[in-house]
This record gives sequence, structure tokens and C-alpha cells, in this order.
Amino acid sequence: MITIVKEEEAKFLTHNGPFHADDVFATVLLEKLYGDIALARVSDVPENTDAFVYDIGFGKYDHHQEDKALRENGIHYSSIGLIWRDFGHEILKKMGCDSEDLYDDLDDTFILPIDALDNGEGKRIPATVTSVIAMSNPFWNSPITPDEGFLKACDIARTLFDVYVYGTLKDYSDQPIDYDEGYSFIDEYLYNTVLKKAEEADCFIYNEEGAAIDLWEEYGEDIMKAYGTLNAKAGGAAHNVAKMFLNPLSYERDEYDEITGTPIEILAIMAENKEAGLGAKILDQVFDTCIDSEKSRMESIDYIEERIDLSENHIIVLESFAPWKGTLLASVSPKAAEADVVVFPSSRGGWNFQGIPVSSDAFEVRCKVPEAWLGKRDEELQEATGIADAMFVHPGGFIGGAKSFEGAMKMAQAIVKNTER
Repeated sequence: MITIVKEEEAKFLTHNGPFHADDVFATVLLEKLYGDIALARVSDVPENTDAFVYDIGFGKYDHHQEDKALRENGIHYSSIGLIWRDFGHEILKKMGCDSEDLYDDLDDTFILPIDALDNGEGKRIPATVTSVIAMSNPFWNSPITPDEGFLKACDIARTLFDVYVYGTLKDYSDQPIDYDEGYSFIDEYLYNTVLKKAEEADCFIYNEEGAAIDLWEEYGEDIMKAYGTLNAKAGGAAHNVAKMFLNPLSYERDEYDEITGTPIEILAIMAENKEAGLGAKILDQVFDTCIDSEKSRMESIDYIEERIDLSENHIIVLESFAPWKGTLLASVSPKAAEADVVVFPSSRGGWNFQGIPVSSDAFEVRCKVPEAWLGKRDEELQEATGIADAMFVHPGGFIGGAKSFEGAMKMAQAIVKNTER
């Protein structure tokens, strides 16, 4: 059982603020290893702690240091990969299914993609394990706390990991999962669910023919209105929900040379094979989260557009955080195309800068952070930047922060100056 406790009571420590697939799944693996997890999510690791520390603090199970651990194939580890590397066999023994083949298969197809994507390696695509966990963070206007959201994400991750272990073992058996039949389940689920949401939204249903994506095209805008999306933005919201969830599950996935996350439909098929209704339950949760996420983002559009118009010198400043990437990348404002960096208050305290991605699915950003800053933090970073309260810069350079707004702005201004146009 995972319990959030005060720092002084914690036996495990990880970072606070927004969570990601690596720290969430790492927590679930530790739960399988140790049972009860008394966890504190913190901004800094206290000195001389005897807690198990991961994904923060530059220790054995962190990967934010400049010399972070590297796999033999050149992919960097994240916290889940580091824990799996050292404890994966023991975890599988506790689950009653340890074998070298299973360990290697899970590492290659489930763990490694989380590592890669968390380190900015590979390609982000919608409706995967990594995107589902990221989308589980409380929305900017959510009534739940980040810690409550983290525990909910751990519940999802626990189910997904167990299902993937089961599905992999099932595929070893003399009665492997029939994935053709599984995709028929996905198609039927999508059709019935979109129709059900249209009925709940009290749509005038004049056509029940075609696939789910066809029904969504007809009724999605009205469904989003029924969920509380402003009328003027409901069409755009419906389009984005289709892009996030319905399209990836309705059509055959593209093949990529880059590493991508485990598709959620594969896990749903495995889950449904394991227990009738479990796959649909997983998909329901993901679909509803997509709808709620897009509704929340639509509520922030006017504010983000206003901040874009007020931007100066390639820097956008958000006085309060709101989801900005989708709105900024879709904006027709000339200033949106000129912007390189966004500065905003951090949920962990202080202020962050973040580079604007070149596209919605890219890790590459428009700006160039000075190389001497990468992976540095606190005194080392302050010496490199000349900024007294600089706190950190991610090794990938796409995000960093300072204790004060003034410090974060100085970092952003230096980055803009360092960026060639």
C-alpha cells in the first residue's frame, strides 16, 4: 500500500510537483518489492536521510545528474529503469513469475520506453502508458491536490503493470492472446462508448451507422458541450479528444524508427483477456481523462492568448500556471511564432522557464540553453549562470528554474540571447 506521509515520517522520497510515468511506475515497483510504502514527495532531499530516494537528489536511483546512467544500447535510464535493473528479478519472484526471458521482455517493451521518453529520447505519441500517466496530473483548475493525483496515478499504473506481466506470460503459453479478436473488442468498445456518451449528452441521434470515429465526428461537439465546454470551443475540443484517444485506437498505429510508449489499446486487450470488463474499465478511465483534460485546457485558452499578446523579447510570462503548449502551438498570433521560452510559477516552489517545443510531439525546443548549464543545480548552476538563486536545469535543457521570478527571467533572457535565429 502506498501512503503519502510527512517528510520526517517517510521511508521513501521522490520529487513533488507534476509526476511522470517513471516516478509513478517506480513507486509501484517499490510497493511490489517492499509492501507498504510510506512516501513523501519533496522538493529537496534532506541531508543524512536513511530513506530510499529516487528520481530526485542525484543519487543511485536518480537520472537528472550530468553523468546519468546509460544502458548498453545508448538509452539513458530513468528512475523506473534503475530500480528495475537492480530489483526486477526480485520483484518478479514476489509476483511468482521470475524468469530471464520475462525480465528481458518487460525491460525491452515496457520499462525501456518509459526511460527513453522521460529522458527526451524517442517519440511522443498519444494514448500510451507514458501519456496516460502524464495526463493523470491534476488539471490547472482541479480540486484535487498533486499528491492525491499521484496516488490515483499509482492505482492506474499498478493495474497496467500487472496486466502487462499477465499478457506477456499469456503470450508464452499454448493459448496466447488473440490480438485480432482483441482489436474487434476495441472497435466495439469505442462504438458503444461514443454512442453512450451521445445518449448521456441528450444528443438527437439521427445516425448510428459507421465506426466510432464517424459517430464522434457527428456528436463529439455536442458531447463536449454537455461536459461543460464553452460552445465556441466545443468543436476544437472534440477534434483534440479524437486526436488524443479515438484516432490512435481507431486506426492502425504508424510504425516509427524512434522508441514510443506502450499503446493503451494493447494493455486494454491484455486486460480484457485477463478479466471481462477490465479492459473497458481502463479505456473508460483514459477516455474520461482525455475529455476532462481538453475541457480544462479550453478554459485556459483566452488567458494563454492574452499572455502571448503581452509577450516581449521572445519570452511569454504566465502569472499563474495554465496548460499552454497546445494553445501556443496552435495560436495564429505572430508573437506565438516568435516566442522561444515560457516562464511560469512552479508547483514545487519558485519559478520555471521551459523551452517551447518545435511541434506538439517533439522533445526538441526552439531555444538553446547554454551547454555549461545542462544538468547543473544550486551552487554549481549559480556559478555557471551568475544568477544568485538559480536552482536547476534539466540535462536535456528544456526546463529549469530559480527561486524568484527575477532569477527565472534572467535565465530566460540569457537563453534567448544564446539562441540563434
